[in-house]
Amino acid sequence: MKRVLNDSHRAFALPGARSNYGPDKRVRVEHIDLHLRPFLAERRLEGVCTTTIRALDEPVERVELDAVDLRIAQVEAPGYGCTFEHRDDRLHVHFSPAIPAGAQGNVAITYSVSNPRAGLFFILPDDDHPQRPAHAWTQSQDENARYWLPCFDYPHEKQTTSATIIVPKGLYALSNGALMEKRDEGDTTTYRYEQHVPHSTYLLTLVVGPFAEIEQGTAGKNAVPVSFSVLPGRQEDGKRSFGATPAMIECFEKKTAMPYPYARYTQIAVAEFIFGGMENTSATTQTDRTLHDARAHLDFSSDPLVSHELAHQWFGDLLTCRDWSHAWLNEGFATYFECVWREADLGWDEYLYDVFGCVARYVDEDSDRYRRPIVCNRFRDPIELFDRHLYEKGGAVLHMLRGELGEARFWRAIQTYVASNATKNVETIDLIRAIETSTGRNMRGFFDRWVFDAGHPQLDIDLRWDEERRVLIVTVDQKQTIDDTHPAFTFDLIVGSCQSLSDGGLSNVGPDAIGDERRVAMHIDGPHTTLAIHAPSRPKLVRLDPGAYVLSEMTFVFGADDLIAILAHDPDPIARIRAARALCKDGSAKARTALADALRNEPFWGVLDELCSALAKTRAPWAQELLMTALTHAHPKVRRAAAQGLGNFRDATAADALLPVAKGDASYFVQAAALTSLGKTRDERAFDVLQSFVSEHSWNGTIEAAALRGMAELADERVIDSAILCADPGRDEGLRRAVPGALARIGALIENQRSTVVQALDLLLDDAQFLVQLGAIAAAESLGDARLIPSLSRLSVSGFDGRVRRDAAEAILRIQEARSVPAQVEALRSDLDALRTENRKLAERIAALDPR
Repeated sequence: MKRVLNDSHRAFALPGARSNYGPDKRVRVEHIDLHLRPFLAERRLEGVCTTTIRALDEPVERVELDAVDLRIAQVEAPGYGCTFEHRDDRLHVHFSPAIPAGAQGNVAITYSVSNPRAGLFFILPDDDHPQRPAHAWTQSQDENARYWLPCFDYPHEKQTTSATIIVPKGLYALSNGALMEKRDEGDTTTYRYEQHVPHSTYLLTLVVGPFAEIEQGTAGKNAVPVSFSVLPGRQEDGKRSFGATPAMIECFEKKTAMPYPYARYTQIAVAEFIFGGMENTSATTQTDRTLHDARAHLDFSSDPLVSHELAHQWFGDLLTCRDWSHAWLNEGFATYFECVWREADLGWDEYLYDVFGCVARYVDEDSDRYRRPIVCNRFRDPIELFDRHLYEKGGAVLHMLRGELGEARFWRAIQTYVASNATKNVETIDLIRAIETSTGRNMRGFFDRWVFDAGHPQLDIDLRWDEERRVLIVTVDQKQTIDDTHPAFTFDLIVGSCQSLSDGGLSNVGPDAIGDERRVAMHIDGPHTTLAIHAPSRPKLVRLDPGAYVLSEMTFVFGADDLIAILAHDPDPIARIRAARALCKDGSAKARTALADALRNEPFWGVLDELCSALAKTRAPWAQELLMTALTHAHPKVRRAAAQGLGNFRDATAADALLPVAKGDASYFVQAAALTSLGKTRDERAFDVLQSFVSEHSWNGTIEAAALRGMAELADERVIDSAILCADPGRDEGLRRAVPGALARIGALIENQRSTVVQALDLLLDDAQFLVQLGAIAAAESLGDARLIPSLSRLSVSGFDGRVRRDAAEAILRIQEARSVPAQVEALRSDLDALRTENRKLAERIAALDPR
């Protein structure tokens, strides 16, 4: 079977994008000292920021600091006279006399900021959340430190820092580095922090509130103190969420051969955080959405988030990208080290499935959103780069590099990279040179193709046995566009053949050869490559790309018998997933038997998760029966996948299977999947069941949000009022985040409710909760109604966060694209009619000239 591929990819750069380069440096910033006093109720911060600078190679008469919406009261430069002016979001400080070349100077700026639009966020109780504790937190990435302190706000500037924070007694204050002093004075408490390892301004942090700090002991070579802080009442949830942190520190120290680099490590969970987490040096801020109860802990873990932010303490904090175009050296590494921790904690299968998920999420973005190189400097806002290419593709490239170099050389190269560049700013060339230094391998061609160029191979792999010649013929076709502009990818694909089947088991065996496996490296450098492997008899098992190292979309074009052997005997879980998908498409009797056997015998839940998804796509009666069997599996993630899959079958049998699960399961997520799928069946019993669960109060709104999504699938006009009520600001954020998508689905299914949906979405586009607002933008794009374009246009320019501006701009383009399709079709029809008229006239002329 050959696929027809869509060669078109949207451009990453939006209108108004430009090539971005780092600013010039006239001084080196050596230290920032902050003296801060936050006033929570007034949403105000008063401060004195003293910046120590050193002139570089010539006298410095003036400097310009980033300072947005700050009220500058005074600027002093001891030893130098100075004047200042604050305009265009920059603070211009003029020295008289100039600071001599190589000399040091201090600039002390007294300032305040009230209710800032970015950078510093005050979370206060209100009518909708009267019990919410008042607290405040900063979020300085990418270039938002300038909203709460005057600074040189770019990652290529690294300096040591100190912070003195004065808060009302009873409140806790956190900043970077070691806590040097905590003292009470009257009705206030003063905290003093010092960070002696240089770091960028986007890694500066301030958190203030009534937090409870929980000590977790020490970890690592230097016995670093480890702790976490949560708002009152969340201590046990914090232990579930952050409990593995000391073990992660030990793991990452071993892998990098670099001790944890800071004096302490603490994590603090805050409300309404606009990221998942932020890796401020020594003091990560985490979303309180990751805190979870015992029921969620059955099949939810904070470890991916916690390990990602911890890995940044090395990759991003100790080694920091010189400019944002190379930010994959921060985010790609942290994403990959999520997988590294999973391997250390849970084994090879979990690691490989994590990488497989990275590839899948990147491919989704590449195919549906845009295509770009990982390293890319053309954008409007730096935050636009923080996407699936930067994170997931970056992580997958590191996995591929591990396969290319081999285990020992890969980790030696990573350790050389870390040791050579600690405390420095880095670009991708620094990683390339570390590999060359430590292994002798010249990987510049590899990085040119996989990092500095865009895309990935799309492979159809065919397998045939020639009995007469006793040859196994492997054919690999690269199906993506290949031309002068898009050359074929070059890589080695490992092909293993086994004359007997190993009984070593399937789970967590790693990428090494098994039994009598014979491996050949198949060199791929063109659109069509064929390899012939001589063998005494037809191999019992053929293994392709053990370890799934090749970053690609891969389809097996095999016979059922070969696929069945892979599903039952290949120790590589990704190979089994690919075989299961192909067997679901095959649908023959022996394929169905093999899939049923896999549901009984497959040891790894990840394979069964993907199997259930593939079964659902067939919409075949036999697949529905297998999914109903999987609905009773012991592993909750398999039950979840089965419940999701049954939503593809709109009949009473599927509803009968889903109803008891929708009413209760040990797992939040299994019950939630069943609720949403029950709505998709459109069974007459679904409305009452779903309506009863919309009023639940579950962890992170999991159950009620799923019920709402299920109701949106019913095409029932009664749903619209429930959906709008769920948007009430007093409801759980998790439920409110589901509302925009539910509204868009209702608008798509029920035409006479479309105007009501548009009005509701228009309001949500300005929602105070950031993630709800992002959901509303996505829903507006999904609905495709032009009446939402004016609000989206406003957000594309004035949204407080670059992600809002980017998503709104993309949504407008998608809506306009969708609206242009009917016009294009009409134009093509008109052209076709004109051609038909011309052809008729031409035929008449020919007939007149030639009566025959």
